[in-house]
Amino acid sequence: MKIIRLLIPLFLLGLSLQVLGQTTPRGLEGSWQGTLDAAGIKLRLVLIVTKSDGGIYAGKLDSLDQGATIPIDAIIVNADAVHVEIKSLLIVFDGVLNKDRTELIGTFTQGGQPFPLSFKRGEAAIDSKAAPTSAPTPRPDYSAPADAPYTAEEVTVKTPAGHILAGTLTLPRGASRAKPVGTIVTVTGSGPQDRDEAIGLAGFRPFRQIADSLGRGGIAVLRMDDRGTGASGGTFNGSTSADFAEDVRAGLAYLRTRPEIRSDRLGVLGHSEGAIIAPMVAEKEQNLRVIVLLAGIARTGRTALRYQLLNTYEHDTKLTPEKRAELIATIPARIDAMMAADPWMKFFLTHDPAAAMRRVKTPVLILTGSRDQQAVPEEVALMEAAFKDAGNKDVTARVLPDLNHLVVHDADGFPGNYAKLPAPVTVESSVLEIITEWLAKRLR
Repeated sequence: MKIIRLLIPLFLLGLSLQVLGQTTPRGLEGSWQGTLDAAGIKLRLVLIVTKSDGGIYAGKLDSLDQGATIPIDAIIVNADAVHVEIKSLLIVFDGVLNKDRTELIGTFTQGGQPFPLSFKRGEAAIDSKAAPTSAPTPRPDYSAPADAPYTAEEVTVKTPAGHILAGTLTLPRGASRAKPVGTIVTVTGSGPQDRDEAIGLAGFRPFRQIADSLGRGGIAVLRMDDRGTGASGGTFNGSTSADFAEDVRAGLAYLRTRPEIRSDRLGVLGHSEGAIIAPMVAEKEQNLRVIVLLAGIARTGRTALRYQLLNTYEHDTKLTPEKRAELIATIPARIDAMMAADPWMKFFLTHDPAAAMRRVKTPVLILTGSRDQQAVPEEVALMEAAFKDAGNKDVTARVLPDLNHLVVHDADGFPGNYAKLPAPVTVESSVLEIITEWLAKRLR
């Protein structure tokens, strides 16, 4: 799963706000900006801190490149030393203010992985060479390629919860009321993500690739920005997988209003957390024609998260054996704290994906890479068994060699090394072929 919300690429999400502090001359309050270089991925961060009349600090962390805002759990200021915590993501920043309190120099740590990070007050903070701030971030290009045999239409989807989701509908040319086509709705992984499921790796826009492949195969695709992300309304923080499932259902309802779409040929494709959400949708939408699960799990999220944390500590060569053992021993307590602090995490850690799968008879394609170190390949057999327990007669399950959690070719698969993958980082072409061929047989 993209737990710890995809570790470095997608570590940013929301949590409840409660902070403590002490008063110092010219305190920490104000706007602080810096650039985190996490194994080659550069993220522009803005730390915004306020202080109450009683001297209590409060704050949030904005990731400009990810379009995410994270409330902070604790800010503790002791003379020149500053300690910041975001507990649900195992994020800690420890820094020291310089003499005139214009710079905060320290270390950003997530899940035991440290990275140097410095903040500066006000406008001059972000390294302009690494991430220019003179111009706004350009809007992603969701248009169809010039040679595409399909169109790309910007659409809006109303949800029962009241917010509007923004998306792109790729529709094969020639689709009409007389010749309607089958359609897939994509579901992103954990953390606030746009409709392409971009995570900051050069060239990595997996849902755009999938939409292109399916569009060329005569299948329409609706992909949407997550609620509260990109051009979509609503609030992401505090929402759970069950809430996101309802957003997907809203997308399906919208498609049923389109005359070019076959309402009896609809499906859902989910990646990572999206592969947990897809069976939840299928359980309620029993007329779904297909679901596709990429890098999913059958066991509870607690099992996946424990493995990910353990794997992170075991890969950290900077840890002494004693420190590693200490961190590993704290994993159960850390997971409990994360569950108590975040509604999304509580749902994820306690939800049983296999139970939903056992109630679904929708044809399903299950694909996971053999190098996946976030949703391990052993989960594939468990997912397959769960669907078959329901009497599902159309279950295709495969472990694909040498692919990681991103469904990208990777000799290693450790998430901390994603930034070292050669650019452009793209979904393996054979995966696109498998998905397109499997769907074409069931959506036409």
